[in-house]
Amino acid sequence: MSARLTSAAGKLVALAIVVVAWHVFVTGPGKASGIPTPLQLIETGADLVVTGQYWDAVGNTLLTALIGFGLSVLIGVPLGLVNGTYRKVEQSTSFVVDFGRTIPGVAILPLVLLLFGGTRTMAVVLVMFSAVWPILVQSTYAAQQLSSQMKQVARAFRLSPASRIRDIYLPSSMPFLMTGLRIAATISLLITISAEFLGGADGIGQRLYQALTVDDTQRMFVYVFTAGVLGICLNRLLVLAQSRVLWWHPSERVNKP
Repeated sequence: MSARLTSAAGKLVALAIVVVAWHVFVTGPGKASGIPTPLQLIETGADLVVTGQYWDAVGNTLLTALIGFGLSVLIGVPLGLVNGTYRKVEQSTSFVVDFGRTIPGVAILPLVLLLFGGTRTMAVVLVMFSAVWPILVQSTYAAQQLSSQMKQVARAFRLSPASRIRDIYLPSSMPFLMTGLRIAATISLLITISAEFLGGADGIGQRLYQALTVDDTQRMFVYVFTAGVLGICLNRLLVLAQSRVLWWHPSERVNKP
């Protein structure tokens, strides 16, 4: 309990320092920048969060990110497991995977805009293209790290395919898969907002662009902080899910108080 209180107190102190430094900068040397003070941001945010427009933007962004993330999982996990299981397949596709994952998702935005316009489909395609690579790579690692001894145990006990997947393959692969899922989920949110900002799809990114065009910095910063809060909540949910799924893993047992 004392360790948790100390950690919470440290976080609050760090947050207070940031807020004070922010206020001093905005009211002093950065006054001409137009950046709102913390109090102005809170006031604008309080007015904005009671509007339907705000929650429509948040809902559209989350829905787009979740659809793109879900499709990335459906594509990346099976392909990665097949890629890692068969060495010849992995050797044949290594260049394609290495090349594809180095391409920023935003780089194909002009092409996707030509095909789908400023729609949710455009944003989903960008998210899927960007988020599928870490899932595919981690799934490949997950399949490759399965030891030959574990495979021999499955054969010796004559386990059914379903039992092999449930009791051997899946538990052994989950640490790698959860890492890929956490990375891909963060990428999904970032690319969604970028696609909305640059491509015009409805959501937080589009509201950011609209506020920027009319020089409404207070409203713009509210949406910036909203994106940050969504990112923090998403990460915490994934950390919680990982601790539940990997309760048996040494890393999770060590991290528990």
